[in-house]
Amino acid sequence: MGHLNRFQFVLLFCVLFLGIVLTSCRPAALDEADVEESNMSDTAVSPVESPPASTAPTAVPTSLAATPLAQETAADLPPIVGIGVLGGSNSDEYRGDDNRGGEYADTTLGWVEQLVKSRHLNFGEWGAWGEPRRTGFAYNWARSGATTREMIETGQHTGLAQQIAAGEVSHALLFIGTNDFSVLNGSYTAVYDGTLDDAQLQAKIDQMTADITTAVDTLLAAGDVKMGIVLVADSGSLPEVQAYFPDPSKRQRVTGAVNEVNAHISELASERGILVIDIDQIYAGLIAGMDSDGNLDFDGEKITLFSRGDEPHHGQLGDQTGHLGTVLSGYLANVLFVEPFNKAYSLNIQPLTNEEILHNAGIR
Repeated sequence: MGHLNRFQFVLLFCVLFLGIVLTSCRPAALDEADVEESNMSDTAVSPVESPPASTAPTAVPTSLAATPLAQETAADLPPIVGIGVLGGSNSDEYRGDDNRGGEYADTTLGWVEQLVKSRHLNFGEWGAWGEPRRTGFAYNWARSGATTREMIETGQHTGLAQQIAAGEVSHALLFIGTNDFSVLNGSYTAVYDGTLDDAQLQAKIDQMTADITTAVDTLLAAGDVKMGIVLVADSGSLPEVQAYFPDPSKRQRVTGAVNEVNAHISELASERGILVIDIDQIYAGLIAGMDSDGNLDFDGEKITLFSRGDEPHHGQLGDQTGHLGTVLSGYLANVLFVEPFNKAYSLNIQPLTNEEILHNAGIR
């Protein structure tokens, strides 16, 4: 298997985990990008259905080698009551109000939806909950476009805390911060070009860390919950970002701010015994399965990572932001939640197999 050059390597990271598509780094896109996620349909569709019966129980390795379909028995079910999520569009349901996927909508699923469909994990009842939550699973409070401040202002943390206190949720993931340093919404630019002076930048960092601390402590105070937090990603090393933000000292100003937030997250997690999930490590695992053209040989199916479209052989969707397609969302379900939570909290959730992910995507 070939190796990616440096440009492809960091660009793929941009595509997969920062929500930045190839076109979004061009000046026109930077000027015109709509920060808020527009609803692609006024009516949310039905939640995902269960997959067909499966065969041998085999986990997906990090190398993405072909594996047979897995089957869980009652004895294998993990000790999970319910799973809650705080965050943004990385976790917001694709089959909710955003209705991603165009003509492939029925098989365009995010990581949460695939764990419900293929592992019957409990993210709560599907329903229409009204603003600011909209439509989705009851324990998934993630909302497209949310920043850390908006997470607090809209009550993601207090809503989930109530469910923890009621004994409905036993595990939770906090995946927030991308939109606080986003190229698309101008927040990266404001730090880079000094629109935020030093005092204002420190206030931003302090506000982010205070909001994350508030969210974590609110959940922990509500009851017995096992948590994971995803570190905030930094786009400053990406070649196309560097092309339009060429001053290394100014990029370092953004990187320093992100690093300070992440240092707080790591310290917070260590003090409270919380799992930390590093996006860089997730990305490194994905690289092992790619060829020199940036394609994944996913159980015999070529998944392209350097162009976008709703057809499921694309790694990213054809929407405004270029969210992960179903195949890579299935991969994310494994490396973001299943594998780290299994290891940290002695769970026994079987990772999604390649065959199941391809079935979810409508490829097989």
